[in-house]
Formats: sequence, structure tokens, C-alpha cells
Amino acid sequence: FMRFECYRNKVVVVETPIAHAELVESSIISESCISEPKIEIETTSDTTEEVSISSCSKLNEEVAELPKEEATPSTINNISIEESNQPTEYEIFRANAMAEKERASQEKLDKVLSYTKQNLALFLSETDLNRLCGYITEYYLSDTLPKVEQIKVDAQLKTIDIMHFGWNIGKAFGKPRLLTATFIKRVFAHTLRDSEISTIERKMSHTESECRIKLDKKIA
Repeated sequence: FMRFECYRNKVVVVETPIAHAELVESSIISESCISEPKIEIETTSDTTEEVSISSCSKLNEEVAELPKEEATPSTINNISIEESNQPTEYEIFRANAMAEKERASQEKLDKVLSYTKQNLALFLSETDLNRLCGYITEYYLSDTLPKVEQIKVDAQLKTIDIMHFGWNIGKAFGKPRLLTATFIKRVFAHTLRDSEISTIERKMSHTESECRIKLDKKIA
């Protein structure tokens, strides 16, 4: 039959579809084999995405459902802490009173030191005058007598002058007469060498005509 052209054509027509069918079948099989894992991957990713989306939506719903009052305690606590750190009215008044007391005390000391320099600058060296001001400052700020070394003044100043000076600063500071008498007795030991502390205490405020340093009640 192969000798005739018509039969040859028929054979070719029949054989070609078979070969093509086999190729198509193999392609389908191969594609099915390759595509199967893709289907599994896509299914897995879809499932994961659905789970994550659903979990996020649930989380957002839970956050949205929280009442607003639950977010405020920290703010309230911060406000309460800040308010607790604020000074009370009593503390403010006390601080102002202490500051005013300190200012007045410093002003009083400055006036006495200025008085001392003005009245004793002619009778003391600069070193001794500064040392005397230091002793006076310690005497004012302390309830006890400071440790001192005697200061020798010019001979122009008499016993009554030193007594008057002692009374003036003691009066300005509000110190007891006996304490002031003891203080000047130690500081001006040379000038007051012949006077007892009890005599100094008694005669400090006596008025005598012949003196260089007079009583002064207006120092402070």
C-alpha cells in the first residue's frame, strides 16, 4: 500500500497525531507534576495570609474595644507626682520668712562691720582691723565666744572708748552685756588689762565727756 500516494498521506496523517498526542500527553503530565507544588505553596501562603489578616483584624478590634479610661492612669499618676513635688503654701511662706530673716541678719552684720571700720581705721593697722572684723563676725554668728588673739589699739583710745565700742556692737547684735564684756576683754586684752569683766559689764554704757568713741544706739 505504500506505493500509492493516497495511502502514504493517510499513514502520515495517522502517525502525526499519534506523535503529537504523545507529546501533548507528556507535556500535560509534566505540567501537572510541576504545577502541583505551586498549588500547595499558593494554598499555604493564602492560608497564612488569611490567618495573619484575621489575627490583625482581631487585634485591632480588641484595641478599638478598650475603654478610653484605661489609657489615662499613667497620665493621672504623672499629674499627681508633679503636684506632690510642688511646695505647699506653708513651705512657701516659711522659705520666704527664712530668706527675709537671712537678709536682715546679713544687713545687720554689714552695718556693724562698716561701723567698726569707720571708727577704728585710725587706730588699727589694716591687718588688725580685718582680723577684728573676722572676730566680730564669728561672735555674731555663734552662740559661743570665738578663739581670738589680742589686738592692740593705738594709745589714743582709752578704756572707756573700748567699752563704748563693745556696748555699741553688742546692742546691735542683741547680745547679753556679760557676753559682750567677756568678748572685748579677750580681744582688747592690752587696753582692758586693768579692768575686770564685771567692771566692764557695768561701765559699758556709762557716758563720759572725754571719749573718742561715743555710745551709738542707731548702728543697726
